[in-house]
Amino acid sequence: MKIISHFKKVLGAVVLVVSTVSTATFAENLSDMRPALIGNGPKSLINLINGKHLIDRGVQHGALFFYASVHPNGYPAYSKVWGMTKETEPLRDELRERLAEAKFVPAIYHGHPVYAGFYGTLTFSVIDGKPHVRIFANQELPELQKESDFIAPQAVYDPRHVYDQKDIKEAFGGSMTQDKPGVADMSLTIDASGNVKDLHVASVEPAENKQYADAAADIMRRRIFLPAFRNGRPIDSTTHFKFYFVPAFYRLQ
Repeated sequence: MKIISHFKKVLGAVVLVVSTVSTATFAENLSDMRPALIGNGPKSLINLINGKHLIDRGVQHGALFFYASVHPNGYPAYSKVWGMTKETEPLRDELRERLAEAKFVPAIYHGHPVYAGFYGTLTFSVIDGKPHVRIFANQELPELQKESDFIAPQAVYDPRHVYDQKDIKEAFGGSMTQDKPGVADMSLTIDASGNVKDLHVASVEPAENKQYADAAADIMRRRIFLPAFRNGRPIDSTTHFKFYFVPAFYRLQ
């Protein structure tokens, strides 16, 4: 059964997936740039997901989006999972737990390991009684349908870079305890060198919090990026992603 049919049954119009790309593919780019990768070591996310445990909990198929802030040592300092349905709660729990202990291949920017934002998709299915896990380093429906070797652009933080953020407006206003979490759905066009060519907010929730949209666009324009990669090579791309706003006291479910 094609993986997209699983997506449509589980999540309706929304689809999720993530691909395990070999580090060797990027060996020639190590001196310059490489995105954060899932990797294939014993602590890689793909090898930590316990398929038998998921089957025992009744999961037959499902898919989830996730985000991980990957540090130069390969460990994520922060992660977020979304796209859950009632049937995929055990899958969400498993993914959350494994993200907390997984080790990624860190991103390289101008020859140095850097902090990177990794947007990915995980799919799970049971075929002939055996668990099958796939992880893709993007959240683009056309790419997921084709199960292509595509890695979405990654925002990176390089300690050597001077960031001009002194005039960024505080999205939560004067009292964070009175604000609700929000999310901005964004579209990003980046060329093969990592230059931002276009960036805009498609929608924001809650809709009345326009300051979330303005702040998200402002923050993203000041960031530096690794470009998208296809089959291990940098390319021009337009991708979509979610920018979350979370007050300090609040934990997104």
